[in-house]
Amino acid sequence: MKTRLTWLLILMLALNVFVGCSDDDDDGDIGNPSETAFEVMAAAGAAYVNDSAQCPGVFSAVSLEANLDLYTVIDIRQEVDYLAGHIPGAYNSSLGTLLDDLANTIPSGKPYVVACYSGQSAGHAKIAMELAGYDDVHSLLFGMSSWSLELDSWTANCANTLTTVETTNNNADLTEHAFPTLSESNSTVVAARVDAMLAGGFKGIAYTAVEANPESYFIINYFGEADYEGTGGSGVPGHIGGAFQFTPYASMAMDEMLPNIPTDMPVVVYCWTGQHSSQITAYLNMLGYDAYSLKFGSNNLFYDDLTAHKWGAGAQNDFTLEMGYPASETFTTIATSLLDYVNDSADCPGVMSAVDLNDNLALWTVIDIRSAEHYNAGHIDGAYNSSLSTIEDDIANGDIPTDLPFIVACYTGQSAGHVKVALEMMGYEDTKSLLFGMSSWNTSLDSWTANTGNNLGTAETSNNNPGLVYNMYPNLDGETLDSRVTAMLDGGFKGINYTAIDGNLGDYFIINYFGLDDYEGNGMSGVPGHIEGAFQFTPYASMGIDEMLGNIPTDMPVVVYCWTGQHSSQITAYLNMLGYDAYSLKFGSNNLFYDDLTAHKWSVGAQNDFTLVPTPVMVANF
Repeated sequence: MKTRLTWLLILMLALNVFVGCSDDDDDGDIGNPSETAFEVMAAAGAAYVNDSAQCPGVFSAVSLEANLDLYTVIDIRQEVDYLAGHIPGAYNSSLGTLLDDLANTIPSGKPYVVACYSGQSAGHAKIAMELAGYDDVHSLLFGMSSWSLELDSWTANCANTLTTVETTNNNADLTEHAFPTLSESNSTVVAARVDAMLAGGFKGIAYTAVEANPESYFIINYFGEADYEGTGGSGVPGHIGGAFQFTPYASMAMDEMLPNIPTDMPVVVYCWTGQHSSQITAYLNMLGYDAYSLKFGSNNLFYDDLTAHKWGAGAQNDFTLEMGYPASETFTTIATSLLDYVNDSADCPGVMSAVDLNDNLALWTVIDIRSAEHYNAGHIDGAYNSSLSTIEDDIANGDIPTDLPFIVACYTGQSAGHVKVALEMMGYEDTKSLLFGMSSWNTSLDSWTANTGNNLGTAETSNNNPGLVYNMYPNLDGETLDSRVTAMLDGGFKGINYTAIDGNLGDYFIINYFGLDDYEGNGMSGVPGHIEGAFQFTPYASMGIDEMLGNIPTDMPVVVYCWTGQHSSQITAYLNMLGYDAYSLKFGSNNLFYDDLTAHKWSVGAQNDFTLVPTPVMVANF
């Protein structure tokens, strides 16, 4: 990146830094003690605003989109608008918090592009960053309006509000005025005035506010003399009545036309689009003037006449918008690796019935993750006993062979989902879990029937999704997919009963993980509705960063439920690998409104009496 030298060198000369400070310079000022703080600020600002290579320094959406990885994008729109859709990877900030965010949360190392709604308030941010020492800063031309058609705030503001234009040159009437007095010390004035300008927010004004009494404003027309007088090549018919012509890059220094700007009335600056005038306005406010940028510039005054510098179809694009907060590179990498599995309907949940397993037992390696006591009392012939916390070591040590695909069995089919996800992420991609677990293998092991019920007294049918908000993603810096798999397994099965949450539903973020019709109680499976306050996440289409993952909070427990808990167990494992505090609702809808269900239901048809093999008891031979 380029180093900002021009204005710094001029500032150093203006301060005569090589003269040094006198011993009695109690306020810490540097340079020539006869200089005023205003002169120091003016020298610093003029060196930038009079540099045509840097000011306004706009960057088109097309150029940014083609080189997005090369820039750090700062979006200074309101948080609610940022969350609703922003440039992928952009950091949200504001004029008031910009410098703190740059110091603490927005990374350095790349050139910056500042984006706002229309490209105008970004000008305040750009000049502030430049004067604060940040190099190679750009503002997004026409703002987010040029990035996405749905964010267009320009078209509605392109107008011909200036019904009568003036072509006479008013500059002969200019007089000189005293400069504002700045109270800061010479050594702190630039930083202090940058801070003050940013704290004041965007100083913009609509022409309709000026039109009623233009004589109450000192109006600066900030483009060339020919266009000001209506004889230029850009279609401009003239200027606002009473406006004065200040030539870009040749009028804003103390030895140019700065002395002609009054301090006893508001100053309005206008240019073609407001992108340039925003930076001039910011500079003037740093100098102590009461300055405002005319919103949308000439495009709001005589739009139809313009032949250049004009908002139009050529500036409009429909590039990708990212919703919510940006995820870190680490989080994105891990989430993407996992999402390929959880959004694959052919593999997730990937259950197999007891009948199918019994018919093809020789083709599978069965892993039974029940307790050793229950495994020893009776298990599927040839099954290997393991657990969530030992499965990685059992495979790595060769205690469980890997020559056949795995099928994982537990008590009800629910905790097996955690292990299935882990095995898939470990590279064992042809893994299944036993539907309904060992309860379906042999009736003596049935733990399902006692847990079916109608515990949800009243189902809600209204859709709560309009109330979803965006949240920060968990911090997974320093983690890997392998470390997150291990962490999830070490945490054990994260299941919760409905009775545990029934009295305080508001303390949980509840995810209903089946289709919209069933969520709203008008589907074909007999579901009367959903748990009060639950949100609907569509299976295979809601768990990605570009889907609904950003709507899941990190500051409260998450409960996921589906039909039987087989699927929600895997989604819960996924969320815990991503750093959420997630739980699978045990027995799913079968525990909520069992009698209403017409599908996805535990029943006699799922029960079998296949062979159980006990572990032989080793007897000592004396």
